[in-house]
Amino acid sequence: MSETTAPPPTAGASTAGSTLMNPTATQAQAQTGQQDALDKGVDYVLGKAGHKQNVSTTEKISDGVRSGFKKLTGKDVPIQDKQ
Repeated sequence: MSETTAPPPTAGASTAGSTLMNPTATQAQAQTGQQDALDKGVDYVLGKAGHKQNVSTTEKISDGVRSGFKKLTGKDVPIQDKQ
């Protein structure tokens, strides 16, 4: 079996959130402007827990948090989703 590895981080990458864990995902989010405050929070928590995640995973988790918050409280999360 062959083993695949992730490409090395690019020079000049931002050090916010999951940059150390997944520099490509963070750069893609920064370039598209699709990362809201909840996404950044989810990204930070997952990074602190030692999990590598990509943009779509972070977005799915934050959407789940929004859905759970709405079911629990009956209100929307006060952070607008950037889609």
